Amino acid sequence: MTTPTPMKHTLSQQGSGRTPSQTQHGAAATPPVSTPFSMAHAALSPYGSRLSPQAVKKSPAISNAALLNHPTSTSAVSFDSPSAAAAFSNLQLSDLDFKSLGGLAGLQVGRNTEDEKAKRLDEVISILSQNRGYVSEAGLERLAQKLELDCMWDEHMAGESKRTLIIAGSALELLIGFTDNIVQSLTLAFPESSDSVNKHAEDAGKILLENLKLQPGQSPLTKQLDKFSVNFERLAILDKLSIASVLNLYEAIAGVFDSLSRLHQWELQKVREDASLAGRTDEYLRNIVLCNRSGTPAMNARGKVGMRMDYWKTKHLQPPTNPSMAAHVEKHEKIWGILVGCAPINRNLDVNVHPVRVSHHWISENVELPHIPGDLQTSPMVHWLEPEDTIVPPDPEKAGDSLLGPRLPSVTFSATFDPPIHISFGLWEQLRSMGIGIPAMDVSKSFDNLVFPIAPGGYYDPTEPREIHHTKDIKYQLPGSPAWLSRKHANSLYIYKPVYGKTLTEASFSHPQHLIAMLPYLRQYAFLSTLLENSFKEDSGPKRTPPQTTIHPDSFSTKTSTNRDEFDRFMSPSPATIKSPSGDDAPTPMDISTSQPSHSHSQSNLNGTVPMSIDGASQQVFPSQAAHSQPTSHLFINNNNNNNTNQNQQVPPTSSGPNNHNTFTHTFTSGPDPEAIKIDINLTMVHAPRLQIAFPFRASETAIVVLEIRENGQVHVESQNVLDERNNVAPNGRERRVEDLGKMLETVEDIGKWVEFVRTRWA
Repeated sequence: MTTPTPMKHTLSQQGSGRTPSQTQHGAAATPPVSTPFSMAHAALSPYGSRLSPQAVKKSPAISNAALLNHPTSTSAVSFDSPSAAAAFSNLQLSDLDFKSLGGLAGLQVGRNTEDEKAKRLDEVISILSQNRGYVSEAGLERLAQKLELDCMWDEHMAGESKRTLIIAGSALELLIGFTDNIVQSLTLAFPESSDSVNKHAEDAGKILLENLKLQPGQSPLTKQLDKFSVNFERLAILDKLSIASVLNLYEAIAGVFDSLSRLHQWELQKVREDASLAGRTDEYLRNIVLCNRSGTPAMNARGKVGMRMDYWKTKHLQPPTNPSMAAHVEKHEKIWGILVGCAPINRNLDVNVHPVRVSHHWISENVELPHIPGDLQTSPMVHWLEPEDTIVPPDPEKAGDSLLGPRLPSVTFSATFDPPIHISFGLWEQLRSMGIGIPAMDVSKSFDNLVFPIAPGGYYDPTEPREIHHTKDIKYQLPGSPAWLSRKHANSLYIYKPVYGKTLTEASFSHPQHLIAMLPYLRQYAFLSTLLENSFKEDSGPKRTPPQTTIHPDSFSTKTSTNRDEFDRFMSPSPATIKSPSGDDAPTPMDISTSQPSHSHSQSNLNGTVPMSIDGASQQVFPSQAAHSQPTSHLFINNNNNNNTNQNQQVPPTSSGPNNHNTFTHTFTSGPDPEAIKIDINLTMVHAPRLQIAFPFRASETAIVVLEIRENGQVHVESQNVLDERNNVAPNGRERRVEDLGKMLETVEDIGKWVEFVRTRWA
C-alpha cells in the first residue's frame, strides 16, 4: 500500500476554503465556476456574494469602491479572476453618478420606521381629502361631521317623500331639503346675529344652493361637493371660532363690511364731483374707485360666500358700452380681490397683529377727517377709528386660564388673496413691516419663474439670466381706416439680474386700514403680471363681442381731438379682421424703404447705432438692443465696410467672462418667426418694476422707452426717444405729451398693442 504524496491545493480549492480531506469522503464537490454573469449576479444580489471569509481575507484584489452589496451585508465582492473583472467592466459602473441613480431614490432600503409609515399615511390622507365627495344625503352628512357641526334628519317636516338635513353650530343654522337624494331647497340663517348679518343670509343661501343643485347636463352620480365645500367651510370656520353670546365673528365681518362700504360710497361721491372726470360713464367712475382708491367691498359676490374686497380688474379703463358686453365682462374678465375672514392667531407669525375686534365703527360716520386750521394737508383724509378691544372669558379647555381672568380672543382677521398674487422680495418685507401677518420669506424662486414657470424637468437656476420668447399676432388699424390688419410680433423678455419673489396667498391683519394700505402695491404687481401674461402667453378664454363699427365721420378732418379720442378709435373693434395678403409686409404709415442701406447709413455707426435688417428695411438699433437680442440669433449686422452689402454677420455679445449675457435660461412659449417684428423687453426690479422696451419705430430708428410700474398700476415714463420735435404735434394741431405713452399702456395692458399704436400713430 503506497503512501499518498502531499500536493498543493488547486485554485478552486483555495478559493472555496476546502482541503483534500474534506472532499475525499463521499462525492467530490464541483469547484465554483467564475463567469461574468455569476459575478454580476453576486455583486447585485441583495444577499451579497457567496465567497467565504477566508477568500475575502486572502484575496488581494478586494476593492472598497466595488462594494455594491446590500447595506446589511458584511461580505465583499472578489475580483480574483479575469472573468469577474470582465463582468464589472460590462456593467459600466464608472458611468454611474448621482444623477443617473436618481430613479433609485424611490426605493426604500431597510425596514420602515414608524415615522416613515406615519408620513406616508399623511400623504395618502392628503391626496384622498382633495376629493370632497359627491352631492348626496350621505355626502353632506359626512361633510358636516368633518366640520364638527351638529346634524340631524327630519323626515316629517317636508312630507313623506322628502327629507331635510338640519346642520347647526353655535351661531349657524342650515336646512337642506332632499327629494330622492337630490337637493331641492336650502335655507341659511344666523339666529344669534343681528340684522347686519341676517340681511346677507339670503344671498349666501342662493350661492350654496347653486353649488348643490343639478345644472343642465349634470348627473346625480357625478355632481361633486367641491364648490359647496369651499364656501360652507368659510362659514363653518367662523362658527367654530365664535364663542356663544360673547364673540360672534359673523358680526365682526359684517362690521368691517359696513365701515368699508361707507368709505366706498364717500370715495365714489368724490370722484363724481371731480371736474376732470366730467362726462365719464358711471361704470368708468366705479372702475376708478376700484382700481385707484380703496377698492370695492362686496358680500356674497362672484360665487364666493362671505366678504370680499375687489381691488383690480382687467381693462378697467375700457368699460363696456352695452348690456351684452357688460354681462360678458362680469362673467369672463379677471378681477382681483381679497376674501376677508377670521383665523386662529399664530403666535410665531402674528407677532404684531392685534386680535379680532367686533365693531361697526372702524371709520367715523362722516368718513372724512375734520380739517384742522393751519394744517398744510388740503386734500380730504379718511378718519379711521380704533374700536375698543373685545374681551372673552377664560378658555375652560386650557389649564390655568381661569386664574388669569378675561382675555383677548385667540382669533385675528385673515385675508385670502383671490387669485394669489406674485410679488417681489422687497414688497414682501415691506408688508411685514406694515404689520401684515405673513411668514418670513425664503429666497428660493425668482419672480419670473412664478409668472412663467419652468417646465417640469427643465433646468432652473434663479441666479442666472433668463430669456423668454413668444410670437403672437397683433391686430391694429391704420389711421382713418376701419379695417383691421394683423402683424406678427416676436417678443423677447430678458432678466439679467435675479429678482426673487413669492406668491402671496394668505395674510392676517389687525385693522381694515391695513387692508386698504396694501392695495396700491398689490395693484402694482397685478398690472405687471397682466402686462407680461398678455405679451408672452397665448390669449385664452372668450373675448368681448365686437359691436358694429363704421368709419368715424371726423376721421379725415382737422377737428381738435383728445388723446382718448385717438386711442378709442384705435381700440374700437371691428366685426371683420382682415389679414394683409402679403402677411407681415402690410402697408404702414411709416416711410420704410426696401432698398439696401446707403453710405449715409454707414456713417451712423459713429453715432453709436448699428444698421440692422428688420422687415426687409434698413433699421438702426442701439448696440445694447443688438446684444440683448443676440442669443435669439435673429439680429444681423450689415458689414458696410465690405463692398458686398449682402454679407451679414451675427451681432457679437457686448460682455465677456463667465457671467456674460450668453449664459441664458431660454424659455420659448411659441415657435420663432424670422419675419416677425422684434420687440426686446428688459425687466428689472430695484426699487420698482421697470421695463425697457426696444422696437423698430421709423425707417432708420429704433425706439427705446423705459417705463416704471408704480403704485396703483400707474406707468411712469423714465426715458424715451419716441417723442421729439418731429412728432410732438399731431396733424390736427394737438400737442402730444410724454405722459401719454404711459397712459396708453395702462389702457391697452398689452405691450404688442401699445407698440403698434405708437408705430402707426406717432411715427
